[in-house]
Amino acid sequence: MTPATAEELRQLCLLYVEDEDIARLSIGSFLRRQVGELLLASQGEEGLRLYQEKRPAVVITDLEMPVMNGMEMIRRIRALDHEIPIIITTAYDDDAHYCPEADMTILKPISFMELLQAVKDCLTAREKR
Repeated sequence: MTPATAEELRQLCLLYVEDEDIARLSIGSFLRRQVGELLLASQGEEGLRLYQEKRPAVVITDLEMPVMNGMEMIRRIRALDHEIPIIITTAYDDDAHYCPEADMTILKPISFMELLQAVKDCLTAREKR
C-alpha cells in the first residue's frame, strides 16, 4: 500500500479533542490546512457526540480532560467502530496513560510534522487491513 498523499488528506474528516485552548487552537489551525474537514472538541463527551454525528476518518485525542476523559471516549468509540484510527496525545509516558485501544501515542509537546506523519501512517495501516 502507498502512503497517504496530500490529496487523500484533503478528503479526510478528522476529529481533534483537546481541553487546552492554546493547543487546540494552534494544532487545530495546522490540521485545518491539511485536511478537508476538521472537527474540534474541548472534552471527551463533546468529542464522542461529534464522532457519532460526523463519523470522522481519524480521531486524535488528549487523555486528561474534564467531563469525560480521553480513555473513556476511546472505549465508547471503539464500541461503535473497531477500525477507526485513534491517535493519543499526552504529556505522560507511563502505564497509567497507556491505552491499548489506541493505534498510536504522541508525547507532548507535539511536533506538527510528527502528528501529520502519524495520521498518514494510520491511514496507510488502515488500507492494509
